[in-house]
This record gives sequence, C-alpha cells and structure tokens, in this order.
Amino acid sequence: MQSIIVDTSAIVFAAENGVDIFATIEQRLPGCTMVVSTGIIEELERISGSALASKKAARLALEMMDAHKIKVLKGGNEVDAWIVKESSARKWSVCTNDIGLKKELKKRKVEVLSASSNGILR
Repeated sequence: MQSIIVDTSAIVFAAENGVDIFATIEQRLPGCTMVVSTGIIEELERISGSALASKKAARLALEMMDAHKIKVLKGGNEVDAWIVKESSARKWSVCTNDIGLKKELKKRKVEVLSASSNGILR
C-alpha cells in the first residue's frame, strides 16, 4: 500500500480554495495511507489561532483531517526536515505546495504532488 505525506502548505492551499485535499488524494490514489506529523498538526493549530488570513483555512483543514483517516506520526518539530527524512527513508510520496521543499525532494528522487485550485493533483 502506498503512503503519502501531506504537507501544511498543500493542506492550507486546498482549504483556502475550497478543496478537500484528502478526498482528492483518496480519488487519485485509492487505498493509500495519508500521513502527517504532529509537527504539521501543530503548524495548523498555530495558524488557526493566529491573525493570518489563512486561519479559517487552517481550521477547516483540521476539521477535514478529522473527517478522513489520516495517520499521525510523532515528530516533525522541524517539519520540512522531517518530511525529507521520512519520505526518503520510507520511499513515500509527498503532497506539498512549498517550492523549496519540492526542489529538495526532487533532488532525492521523491515523488512530489501539488494541490491545485481546481482540486487536481499534479
């Protein structure tokens, strides 16, 4: 079974555009296991309690996570480093909209998907 790490940037981007990223991933990769770290959840919680424009999207993202079977792994205080380490070691895909993270992952030959405003993963 394939696993995919879903990064904060993709989750918030999708929520801001009214897209359920988790449902989109389920449609594109049926039977996959979606994974986030406790660090990603902490980032979403920080954003949802902030004055940032994306706070509503972060709250919605947390609600979407509750509605789907998202596996939460301990760790990831430095989220990007955790994503690079785990995806490389476990051969997992990553869904992110973070340009710098995408470049690093591609250097390491990790499959990278991005969320789009029309709900299509590319």
